[in-house]
Amino acid sequence: MAEQRPTRRWLGRISLITAAIALGIGAVALGGLYKLSASPLLCNSCHIMKPYVQAWKTSKHNNVPCVSCHYPPGFRDTIWVKYQALAQVAKWATQTYSSKPFAEVEDASCLRSGCHDTRLLDGKVAFKRGIIFDHGPHLKEKRRGRQLRCTSCHSQIVVGTHIEVTTSTCFLCHFKGKKSPREFHPLGGCPVCHSTPKGDIEVIAGITFNHEWVVKRKVACEKCHLNVVEGDGGAPRERCYTCHNEPEKLQKYADTPFIHDFHVARHNIECGRCHSEIKHELPPPIGFTVSWFLQWLTEPSSAEAEVQSSPTHPRRLGQPPIGRAPEPHPKKEGRQLDCKACHQGLHRGVLQMYLGMNGKGTPIIPSHMLQVRVECVACHVEPKRKGIEAAIIGQTFRPSESACLECHGEKYKGMLDDWTKTMKVMLDAVKGKLTVVEQALAATESSHPRFAMAKKLGRDARYNVELVEFGKGVHNVFFAADLLKVANGYLDESMAAIGKPPVKIKEETLVLGGYCAVLCHKKAGVVQSEEVEFGSETVPHVKHVTDFGVTCTACHSAERHQAVTATRSTCLGCHHSKGNDNERCLACHKLQNEFFTGTVEVEGVEASGSTHAELTDCVGCHNVQVKHSRQAVVKQCLECHDDTYLRPLEEWTNEVKRGLRDVNDLLRKGDARLRKIRNGSKVSEARRLLDEAKDDVELVAKAGGIHNPELAKAILAKAKKAAEQAVSMVSR
Repeated sequence: MAEQRPTRRWLGRISLITAAIALGIGAVALGGLYKLSASPLLCNSCHIMKPYVQAWKTSKHNNVPCVSCHYPPGFRDTIWVKYQALAQVAKWATQTYSSKPFAEVEDASCLRSGCHDTRLLDGKVAFKRGIIFDHGPHLKEKRRGRQLRCTSCHSQIVVGTHIEVTTSTCFLCHFKGKKSPREFHPLGGCPVCHSTPKGDIEVIAGITFNHEWVVKRKVACEKCHLNVVEGDGGAPRERCYTCHNEPEKLQKYADTPFIHDFHVARHNIECGRCHSEIKHELPPPIGFTVSWFLQWLTEPSSAEAEVQSSPTHPRRLGQPPIGRAPEPHPKKEGRQLDCKACHQGLHRGVLQMYLGMNGKGTPIIPSHMLQVRVECVACHVEPKRKGIEAAIIGQTFRPSESACLECHGEKYKGMLDDWTKTMKVMLDAVKGKLTVVEQALAATESSHPRFAMAKKLGRDARYNVELVEFGKGVHNVFFAADLLKVANGYLDESMAAIGKPPVKIKEETLVLGGYCAVLCHKKAGVVQSEEVEFGSETVPHVKHVTDFGVTCTACHSAERHQAVTATRSTCLGCHHSKGNDNERCLACHKLQNEFFTGTVEVEGVEASGSTHAELTDCVGCHNVQVKHSRQAVVKQCLECHDDTYLRPLEEWTNEVKRGLRDVNDLLRKGDARLRKIRNGSKVSEARRLLDEAKDDVELVAKAGGIHNPELAKAILAKAKKAAEQAVSMVSR
């Protein structure tokens, strides 16, 4: 008995020690689990969570433990969520966790001390490309009758981001139900988020636009930016199945107030889980739109398929519904009425005209209004029908001058009417010419060697004319005018091909390019410069139109406003053409003529005309149709003189060259000495003499001393004397 007691005591001690060790191990294990539940390692242990953990690591919150956001502050709540976390550990161990991760982040977690507790006091802040945002009204006040949460805008679970602002949520709230085919009134208006862009913006080469100027006129943004929103933000019933499968819950689908209160206010579900995405961005550049539309015109079926399949296609990015028939009628009795079966390619010609493309022999000339993204609804503001007629038949909106004045002001009053009348005059003129040419072609034998070419030219001319007529040229007057100009040229070429003279029309100057002033400049009050600089020449700008009959597009681009396409060859092609008289020469060579006739004024020299001035004029010595050279002038001399005249001609030429060279040498010497002498009583006088000599030398060089050798000799002698005197003064 005595031996058993120590054994029992020993066994009891062992049991206590074992229990203590077990409790210690359990405590350590519980502590480890407690610690593990607060570690991102636990989150990353589930493979479905790896993308979100990776997004967290690369986010702005990567130094904040998961529990700081996903567990609301407070000890009591922390104990409860620790239990939830341990339950997740058990689910992970037994592989019974859900494949659809979901977590809620309370506003209290975001606004706790040391995090974003002062965010509501920040006021307005800039967000992404200068968009204006204010947290206060969004969280302190109800929006659309709903109380928003932080996670209403800052997405909780989006692969690749973590608690980042999803702009699609902003668009959903501001745009849902706010856009119709003709109007767009976002919640709060555009200025709530966007400030007016400052300064000029280059829309396309040579075309600038200033938003401030338009905003001052109180022009609505949607006049130019109607198609900047894509998608309706609907919440299809099918999306409910991603989270729910209980029939009783799905019965609540139509109860919108309950759905929003339960999901948004009570469970912080972000909007994007239920609603489809709304996109908001500017359409692609005009060039991309035009190139795509060209494909659509040639392959409409494949292009339409592309629209449906490509999420980045211009149509899906908010481009105008180019050539598209009305949407099919809603399903009725299980069948869908397809309006496109009867209504095909509506407004195709009008849209081609507005885009400025698909003409024969013309470049792409987009309308200036298209280039600044003006929508159709900006001009088409007047309802065609009223009352019961509109209710039964439907409505069409016609253009009105009031839309022009709203944007451009009173100075444009009457311009739309002028455009319409001018286009009709030009169109009728070319149509009349087309009829005469087609009659001539009909009377020509098809065996004529150039009949096929003449026929094609006539067909292309008709196409351009009909594109202007049926595409309503007033939508893009400069493209329409160019189409008619090209058509007019085709008709002349067609007649020439069958050996007949061109048909003359009274409006020839207008059609050939004089339409710029008529269509725009006159009404807009544009005052043209009397003279302009072109290279080294001063050109009488206005006279080219008023006196010489030159059209605007002879020197300026029809596609790019104000762009000069003329070159020196363009000028020579007109001024040096066959049949030019002396008067045409004087338009550019006035100085040379004055030197030749002795009417130029030179101080200290009594000018007299050349010995040839009474015998001939410019075209008597210059053949303007060949390259201007000494050999060409010599050939002209031999028309009147024998070859013995060539020797004195060469002597005169060399004498003028020597005189210019001698004076220039003196001028360089005088300039060099003046640079060394900064002060002195004779410096200013020497400078005056050198400047006078330079002016004389420049006159002889520009006027061409050979035009009047005796006068050139007298002027150069005077210049040489002045230069020698100046050099002598600064050499003492």
